[in-house]
Amino acid sequence: ASRMTTNLVDHKEIAEMLSIRPKSVYHIINTDESFPPPIVLSPRIRRWKREVIVKWIEDKHNQTQETSQ
Repeated sequence: ASRMTTNLVDHKEIAEMLSIRPKSVYHIINTDESFPPPIVLSPRIRRWKREVIVKWIEDKHNQTQETSQ
């Protein structure tokens, strides 16, 4: 079970991955339609699969690369 929990991240871990404040993650969640939907564990607990977030970040990076060329 411990391996499973390392594959799930919360908004604070997403903020660390993006080098932004945790509050800023909520802004992205609410405004970016491409942001992956969470796994809802309870009304107040939401987690995302780490690999899905990493893929989203890579996709965003690639879009930025394409537009800057």
